[in-house]
Amino acid sequence: MKILIVSYDFYPEAKPNTYRWFNIAKKWVNEGIEVHVITANKNTYPEFEEIEGVKIYRTTEYFLGNLKYKFRGNLQINPFEVSKQRMTFKVGIKKVLRKVYDLTWSNLYWPDHSFLWQFSAVPLASKIIDENNIDKLITVSWTFTAHRIGYKLTNKHKNLYWLADTIDPFSYNAKINNTCLYGKLNQAFEKKIFEKADLNCVLTDRIKKKYVSMFPHLENKIVVNKNVFIPSDYNYKKENSFEKKIKIVFLGTLSMSTRSPENLLILLQKLVIKYPDLDFTFDFYGDFTDTTTLFQQYPELLKDHIKLNGFIDRTQLNLVIKSADVLLNIGNNNEYQEPSKLIEYIYSGKKILNICSITNDTSAELLKIYPLSLNIFPDEIDSEKSIEKVVDFFHADTMIEQDLLKSILKDYLFENVADKYLGFISGRKQ
Repeated sequence: MKILIVSYDFYPEAKPNTYRWFNIAKKWVNEGIEVHVITANKNTYPEFEEIEGVKIYRTTEYFLGNLKYKFRGNLQINPFEVSKQRMTFKVGIKKVLRKVYDLTWSNLYWPDHSFLWQFSAVPLASKIIDENNIDKLITVSWTFTAHRIGYKLTNKHKNLYWLADTIDPFSYNAKINNTCLYGKLNQAFEKKIFEKADLNCVLTDRIKKKYVSMFPHLENKIVVNKNVFIPSDYNYKKENSFEKKIKIVFLGTLSMSTRSPENLLILLQKLVIKYPDLDFTFDFYGDFTDTTTLFQQYPELLKDHIKLNGFIDRTQLNLVIKSADVLLNIGNNNEYQEPSKLIEYIYSGKKILNICSITNDTSAELLKIYPLSLNIFPDEIDSEKSIEKVVDFFHADTMIEQDLLKSILKDYLFENVADKYLGFISGRKQ
């Protein structure tokens, strides 16, 4: 079997798509399967390299597409470590450029910001298919442009088996692009993808149910494969168990439009008023560029209880999780998007505090299987009872056995997910 994977994000980027598909590709190579990958060079990476047997080809997005990588920069600010003058200069210029980008180009491209990539990816993919006798194609969305590439390739290569893997939904996600202009086009083209692909894979049963409601005649072509997780033997038990300060850790990305910390900040403000002597700290690791101004509206929390850190390498991830008493998740406002980071949270056996952005929160749905969790929903943020629940949760002395963790996460384990995909493209729909 020879497989071509088309994914906009791939190794060495620290993205969910990369974590999922690079590890699956390596497993397949070790089993004697030939795996080729086409991804974007993003103005950074070499055109070709072979890593652990996986052949990776990277193509351009041309001048206009590459601009976003040339000037994107990191706007994240710690207001207590950067001078006001420097902050105004660096952030001001980049925010203006970002605003111009958002008001013009980002409202016009279709289907997403990577659309120029298809013009270089399609001819190279076609060449790879012909030269290597590729018989299986997997396209990974997000970005949806990968599915457009798959659509064009299967029109040209009639004997190619196509699995369209949708990690982030497209046509019913209001944050994808300009839905006022392209709303009907989005759904019409996504329907074409689902009809053309031999099989369509999604992450959750909820997403499948939504797509079946949209395309009822395609129910038999839609399957589910869970988020992927690779377990380790790492001991996450906190060593300094007698430390009085309660440490809460968040890992990931925050944004005003999709994952806002606003509900958390409101809750924490009430918490410190009612319990001024409660000794706790929230350590944030990741990208908070879009929410900097929101954090700055709570200077006392930033001063005494919140620390904003940048991205950390995966080699540091286990140490950071180990240092935590509680892991924080902030739910997405898209009820069909399940955060992959939550699986790692669960495997640590730590307590998980989930602050929901919407009532139908997918994280809350997933955490039903995990006994050491507390969900705070939007209508509970102003409740005194919620504050009491959070404080009790912080102080609760609870543990969970490793055998129970593995049982809870069996459908997410790396080997099971990889084998399920292989069954799909081999015609053994599970």
